[in-house]
Amino acid sequence: MNPLAYKAHPLLLQMISLLENPSENEPVVFLKVAAIILFAATLNAAGIRPLIQRGEEFTITPLKAYLLALPASLLYTPIMLTLLQDIVHQAFQIQDRWFLLFALLICSQILTALYAFGIRNPRTRNPIGIDSGLGISLLTLLISMGVSLILLGISAIHPIF
Repeated sequence: MNPLAYKAHPLLLQMISLLENPSENEPVVFLKVAAIILFAATLNAAGIRPLIQRGEEFTITPLKAYLLALPASLLYTPIMLTLLQDIVHQAFQIQDRWFLLFALLICSQILTALYAFGIRNPRTRNPIGIDSGLGISLLTLLISMGVSLILLGISAIHPIF
């Protein structure tokens, strides 16, 4: 059994099914998943731009911030939805969710490397480094928590999953 799919949020299940058998899913499933990820990326991009501007003292374009936010939204949002769903329903048990917590740790390290070496200072052409990359990765994790709570609230009022 896939440990990511154990009592997972429907968004995580839909993303796994899209990866396993994309031809068996309807286009509506893909559009729903894409809309949620793009919504989360918008909020992550809004957080990345000011952080880079303050921390690294240069600005990036909104498009570049959005493109940098897409991987974080893709990796963090489904996992955070599953974890926060358990917390909201008071059903979180570490023996059921240790694999998701480990996956969250791995995702943050992957994103740290992406941001540390993928973002370059335009004046010096040097990468921003591990410290700044980790800061951006953890900021996107915090924003993803907020996005997940917003999505859970919307889903409670009007079922979207």
